[in-house]
Amino acid sequence: MAYYIREMLSERPALSPRRPTINEFFLSSYTLSIYTGCELGCPYCDSWIYQERPLNERIYVPLDLPQRLAAELREVDRGDLIAITALSDPYQPAEQIYRLTRQTLQVLAEREQPCLLLTKSAMVLEDKPLLQRMNERSLAVVMTTLVTADPHLSERLEGKAPSPALRLEMLRELKRAGVPVGVAIVPIIPYVTDRHTALLSLVKACADAQVDFVVWDYLHISNEQHWIRINELLARLGNYPVSYYRDLYRDQPTVNPIYRQEIDRELLDRCDGLGLEARAPHRIYAGRLAPRNEAALLLKHGAFRDRVQGRELVALKERALADQVYAGTIDPVALRESSLYPLVREVLGL
Repeated sequence: MAYYIREMLSERPALSPRRPTINEFFLSSYTLSIYTGCELGCPYCDSWIYQERPLNERIYVPLDLPQRLAAELREVDRGDLIAITALSDPYQPAEQIYRLTRQTLQVLAEREQPCLLLTKSAMVLEDKPLLQRMNERSLAVVMTTLVTADPHLSERLEGKAPSPALRLEMLRELKRAGVPVGVAIVPIIPYVTDRHTALLSLVKACADAQVDFVVWDYLHISNEQHWIRINELLARLGNYPVSYYRDLYRDQPTVNPIYRQEIDRELLDRCDGLGLEARAPHRIYAGRLAPRNEAALLLKHGAFRDRVQGRELVALKERALADQVYAGTIDPVALRESSLYPLVREVLGL
């Protein structure tokens, strides 16, 4: 059982600092966490390392967050998207009592501020009319996390979260209401969820649900504390020698590039074959973000495809160019060399 601790932000900021580079997964310039701590407590989540006590034991409820956010938005560009993706699920059980996520969305709606929500909870459907209005006037995107399409494995990995089928049905209903939806296959867990057939069945389930796009990333193991948690998780799931991960990670927080490249290519090919976008498609955010944000995303999404398809040097140049455009320092010569120049030029009004 989780304990709810009500508090006031007072002078603490609601929003993160503006990102130095735009988040290509979640389209965002800022992140926002509604609650601190998460009752879902998925064991693979790296949020565990930011808590002195168990992630799902104490839930901090910042009662003045909507008011604090409203004040901070006066200094935020209306073309900057705010992603409610940080550290905890915005629709965890505490939301049934405090409705802070709903209040936060209402603040963003009044400001016509673009927003993206990441949640595993079907409680988001209670705010469907609000999300519809937000998307009509600015932009509202809803994503869910899925690590597997297998309900039995999902129960062992994230037992307090709704089943994969329920999460996909949630996205179907939101899409029918006109709200753009996506799936974050995060994290891909080596030796657990990365089998060829498992990944392909998950991508197919997303395509069958007609989500607008998917993104994916890999299990991040940032310190020894998280290594211990992951080893405990592996021990519960099967007989996985510690050496498997040590070889794969090579004492780094992320998987080695060869492993990443192989799975990236496999997933991208599968998405292309199913007509499923592997990043948010331009049609979702076209004209709804600040032009430099929109252009930076186009370049970063193009760079992702270039890297996966073996054009590493081109990808590096495109990513550097994306960061320059996002920062407002445009090199006209470098921009003209991009294969996306005609579209980027149009977006930037050059």
